[in-house]
Amino acid sequence: MRKIIFVIIILFCAAIVRADIQLPAIIADHMVLKQNSEVALWGTENPGTKLVITVTWDNKTYETVADKQGKWISWINTPSAGGPYTICFTGNNQVTVNNVLIGEVWLSSGQSNMQFEMSKDTQAKTMLPKAKNSHIRLFKVGRQKSETEVDHFAEGTVWEICSPESAANFSAMSYYFALDLHKQLDVPVGIINASWGGTPIESWISTTAIMSDPLLQNVVKRWDVWEKDYEQDNADYARDLEKFRRGELIVRPKKPQSVLMLERDFRKYGVLYNGMIAPCTPYTLSGVLWYHGTSNVGLAREYQHQLASLTRTWRSAFNNEELPVIIGQLTAYKGYDLLNGYTLRMAQLNQNKTLSNYVFCTMDIGLLNDLHPPHKQPYGQRFAAMALNKVYGKKDIASMCPQMKDVKIENSTLEISFYDSEGLYIGGEKLEDIFIAGEDGKFFPAVAEVRDDTLIVSHPDISKPKIARYLFNNTDKANLFNAAGLPVFPFVGEIR
Repeated sequence: MRKIIFVIIILFCAAIVRADIQLPAIIADHMVLKQNSEVALWGTENPGTKLVITVTWDNKTYETVADKQGKWISWINTPSAGGPYTICFTGNNQVTVNNVLIGEVWLSSGQSNMQFEMSKDTQAKTMLPKAKNSHIRLFKVGRQKSETEVDHFAEGTVWEICSPESAANFSAMSYYFALDLHKQLDVPVGIINASWGGTPIESWISTTAIMSDPLLQNVVKRWDVWEKDYEQDNADYARDLEKFRRGELIVRPKKPQSVLMLERDFRKYGVLYNGMIAPCTPYTLSGVLWYHGTSNVGLAREYQHQLASLTRTWRSAFNNEELPVIIGQLTAYKGYDLLNGYTLRMAQLNQNKTLSNYVFCTMDIGLLNDLHPPHKQPYGQRFAAMALNKVYGKKDIASMCPQMKDVKIENSTLEISFYDSEGLYIGGEKLEDIFIAGEDGKFFPAVAEVRDDTLIVSHPDISKPKIARYLFNNTDKANLFNAAGLPVFPFVGEIR
């Protein structure tokens, strides 16, 4: 009996010491690896164990060794698009990953409009039945927040082959993007979607980046104040709410900001980068799609630096300093403060001054009365057009929205020129939401016309115009386009 117990103990201890190969959920059956690249594969094993990785596209083997913490990484050369292939990992045990495709891999992220699922899209009834496509693979990162960077995904996060069922629960913008990319490139496409509605940009920036950047410290200071005030604010709110229920207060008390925020701790700085982006790193990407902004409109002046920090730190985390980042400019909504809404859109537009950042306008495809426009195909198509033109060199696919270049005064008119304005035209009888002001800064609706791709604006009562602004207000009536039908970005042009 003692001998049996001793043997059981030995076997139990051996099981503890011996660690089998463990792969992250993103390295699994049905995944897509970026073509013609050196891609990262990683996982854990018993410290000091040699691993042999064999790939079937060229039957080459790669060797690596698990470090003292049991972590290992290997960089594998991929061929041109194709598949399916198999990858075999051999260490203390053997793990095989099947049905691997080689193609293009994009990460999409943001808040509710990027999260918005295909099942809710206006074209769901016609598009979803046609969504069976084994060359499109979907990886929906499960919701997970963390105070520190983690290397594991939320339970249930897996690669799925595109089907009516898997596409229904996937980001609609991302699906339409993948559909167009696959059609135009004729290669497999993998989309990793990490999005969460109602989240500010600081949730998606790493805590390390925030704590090391003095210009990002406002988000930390605000959260520290909310944590300090929470207990007293919550007690006061509960007391006032009870008074309201008893009829002692006529107006229902408003929930304090500290209570509101700490009840939604997924909005805290860093926690979604730590829980949802960090586990994806260092997966080799073709690029990033970013559609976001609503939760930061109230503090729009901080957004430009925050977005620049996000793109910079994500590029570092994914080992590509020139990783393409495509940004959809925030569309209009009736609830936005005018100045803050415009400021945030300009913060997004200004990202195109950075190498490999590309921005497009959405002011013509939103719905002023709906924070979540249900027609996501135009958004996905503009993401795809930008990728196809700028990343894949398909210059015949128009992608650039006209951006104001210069404003000049000619007698009593302002002449406004643009980049990418070939074939500039006004859609309709008159240009909507165009205003002009003189030295006194009082704005009046302008008379506008297009001559030789230049916008000419004036007002009969303004003899010395100084400023023109277009789409500064909350409006979905954008109707100034280039020949490709792409809308002009909002602008404020001033004579200096």
